[in-house]
Amino acid sequence: MNYQNLPNFKSPFIHPNATCFGMTEFGESVSIWPGAVIRADMNKIKLGDFVNIQDNSTLHTDSKSPIQIGDWTLVGHNVMIHGCKIGRAVLVGIGSVVLDNAEIGDGSQIAAGCMIRGGKKIPPRSLVVPNGSDIKIFPGKAKPELTVAGCIEYAHLSERFLKNIFVPFTQEEENHFVSQAKEIILKLGI
Repeated sequence: MNYQNLPNFKSPFIHPNATCFGMTEFGESVSIWPGAVIRADMNKIKLGDFVNIQDNSTLHTDSKSPIQIGDWTLVGHNVMIHGCKIGRAVLVGIGSVVLDNAEIGDGSQIAAGCMIRGGKKIPPRSLVVPNGSDIKIFPGKAKPELTVAGCIEYAHLSERFLKNIFVPFTQEEENHFVSQAKEIILKLGI
């Protein structure tokens, strides 16, 4: 899909301090950040367009459970993903764990520190929050446009890194990312 005024690099941006190997498949404008490990030595790991895997996150599979992550998904810092399916425009918050055969529906937001146990099915557009040693699911409460805006920001950060540019985004740029994200969510039908 062609998006106007967005970074659109074909090869993934893989930070020099990230590790990726094995049966990997990356969409366009994917970014992998420092300390991230994408280890597809026993099964496939497929990342859709504009996915970002942030610092120190780990993706791994076993022989029976591949990983599939849909377009416009943001995987926060220190996340563990193992053999599961994550939809489009999903936020997996900082420090969360998503285990084998779990499925997270399109447009969902997994808050920081959640444990999504193996086999758990999260409905589309759900907000998921920690609840003691479990989780609480609020169907229809997620705001996927904020997730997509974060993916747009990370695509721009990839370009900035390659140009050695390290400055904050302006409020105008941030507002533009959200505006673009709302259009993308409409196109995706999420």
